[in-house]
Amino acid sequence: MRHDPRVLSVLAAAVALVVFLIDAFTPLDIAIAVLYVVVVLLVASTSSRPAAILTSWGCVALTVIAFAMSHDEHYSGGPVARCLVSLLAIATASVLALRNQKSTATLQEQLQLLDLTHDAIVVYDMNDLITFWNQGAEQLYGWTTQQAIGQPVHELTQTRSSVSLDEIRRELLRSGRWQGELQHVRNDGTTVVISSRWALWRDAKGKPRAVLATNNDITVRKQMEGELRRQKDELRATIDAIPGMVWSSSSDGRLVFINRRWNELGVTCVENDGDIWRSIVHPDDYGAMQRAWREAIATGAPFESVSRIRHSDGVYRWMHIGAEPLRDSAGKILRWYGVNTDIEERKQAEQALARSEAFLSDAQRLSRTGSIATKLPGGEMWWSDETYRIFDYSKDVAPSFQLILARAHPEDIALMRQAYQQSLAGVPLIDLEHRLAMPDGSVKHVHYVARLAAPQSANPEYVGALMDVTERRAAQEALDRSTAELAHVTRVTMLGELAASIAHEVTQPLAAIATCGDAALRWLNRPQPDLKEVGQSINQMIHDARRASDVIRQIRSMAQKRDPSHAVLDLNAIVRESIELVRRELDAHRVEVDADYASPAPSVCADRVQLQQVVINLVMNGVQAMSGITARPRELRIRTRSFDARHALVVVEDSGTGISEENAGRLFNAFFTTKAEGMGMGLSICRSIVEAHGGRIWAESQEGKGAVMQFVLPLDEAKRNEY
Repeated sequence: MRHDPRVLSVLAAAVALVVFLIDAFTPLDIAIAVLYVVVVLLVASTSSRPAAILTSWGCVALTVIAFAMSHDEHYSGGPVARCLVSLLAIATASVLALRNQKSTATLQEQLQLLDLTHDAIVVYDMNDLITFWNQGAEQLYGWTTQQAIGQPVHELTQTRSSVSLDEIRRELLRSGRWQGELQHVRNDGTTVVISSRWALWRDAKGKPRAVLATNNDITVRKQMEGELRRQKDELRATIDAIPGMVWSSSSDGRLVFINRRWNELGVTCVENDGDIWRSIVHPDDYGAMQRAWREAIATGAPFESVSRIRHSDGVYRWMHIGAEPLRDSAGKILRWYGVNTDIEERKQAEQALARSEAFLSDAQRLSRTGSIATKLPGGEMWWSDETYRIFDYSKDVAPSFQLILARAHPEDIALMRQAYQQSLAGVPLIDLEHRLAMPDGSVKHVHYVARLAAPQSANPEYVGALMDVTERRAAQEALDRSTAELAHVTRVTMLGELAASIAHEVTQPLAAIATCGDAALRWLNRPQPDLKEVGQSINQMIHDARRASDVIRQIRSMAQKRDPSHAVLDLNAIVRESIELVRRELDAHRVEVDADYASPAPSVCADRVQLQQVVINLVMNGVQAMSGITARPRELRIRTRSFDARHALVVVEDSGTGISEENAGRLFNAFFTTKAEGMGMGLSICRSIVEAHGGRIWAESQEGKGAVMQFVLPLDEAKRNEY
């Protein structure tokens, strides 16, 4: 413990005063002045060198003064000898005290130097009791020097180590040194990791006396090392988890690292020469890959290659091999880092896409159907090869709506502009048929259908197909002509079958004309001519003549070969005229007709002759279907109705044998008939006529309970509001 210098100074002064008084005023024959040594030692213990020197000289002066005061001018040998002994003692004590002060100061300076270090320096004896604890130890462990001195060091710091303390002590006694890592507990209870270096101090006889331990706190460093190790392990796991074979090579291209994905190739480590490519790359690809690799090494450019790599099962798969150089600050290549990515599926997809594109191109060429994609609102377009061929443009021309308009037929330009405006408005579906005026003067008929592909996108896109239907239109026109000719033949055939009825319809008014003529002559030949009766007979003759003329006109119209002529017709009148033409057949087969007509009469835009042909055919089919019925009346119900706001309906219902389920699906097929002498064209022609007029025809039946034949036709535009 350090003493207060002021207390020591006061105590030294008191001792000096007491010694002086005893030495000067008591007749003791002893060397009292020797006690000044105590004063010198007390002052020297304050560590003040000037005070010690001044005190030494002061004690010498007090000794001489006290000697002079206690003796007369006659000095004897004894007192002088005691005085000299006292002075020698004071001098000796002073020299030793000053020397001790110097040694103590040097030791203190050394201790201060130890306190200046950041290391924790601890000295403890062979019983593990702490004898020195510097400021570094105070900062590290949290205990002050006063708290630590005399405490068992390993109990105070709760030392833990991977090696037992007994083994550490044995190594220290054997070699005199030990270093390693320890875990200590601080005063606040936290655990720190310490890098400790121990040195054993022995005395002159070689006996172990103390241990000097220098401790450094490496907790943060160990945490950083642990984090670095964790990040390294995580990075390695990440590299191993990458869906590709990661590798690195030296600046000259020799492999030095591969990740775990290489195990899939049967490669578990880098070969001594670093060249494993020859054993895994397909022989046909190895040469090109090596040339590209050597060129990349020579030029420093990024390396890229696509080659087939053999897996451990012996199967080759396509891989993309790429590498980038790592350079230092001077631009020198230090290492190459690369990755091999399996692109087998992509290669197969590319090949499948190429095949699909080839198939699509062939299919479009064979079907004469091109593809058009349009982005809005800018109007950027993409055309397929077949689209270029349809428009007769070179493939180096950028597609646009203006190019389409340049090929448009003058009469269809307005229609095409309207369709384009609809696409700008976001119409979900565009369906348009128009014509193209080609540079060679020919005209093409095309059918364009487009669908809005991304309606919610900021830039919607239409994907469509453009079909060259020129040949189809020509074929359709030829088919229409053939159908018209077939319908004409069918009508003529039907007229032949109705020859008896037609003859009856013509003969009846002619006979009536003859009868009325004879009657008129008789009325005129009377002595008194009855002109009134003659007038009535002539009027009846005119009526019958007109009736015969109408019958002949209808027969000539049906027999005449001509193009369809559409006009606004009274549907009720068409049905009445048709019934009258087959009235003879109805009577001959004893068929009762129940006609019910809509009011007001529906008006349709149709060809009169073709429409009569449909009604007559349906009526005659009903008559023939009831020819074998004897158990119930033969009734034919004919009705005209409003089907909906846009269509009119004609129903012909018989009480015949009906239609079987087997035949129901084939009833309107060409050449299908249930009659031995039939051609199977009647109902097929009827369907063609009805569909050509924008309507549809169908049959309903329960076998054995008769059939219901129905067809609908669009109402004339001017008459729709009436319904």
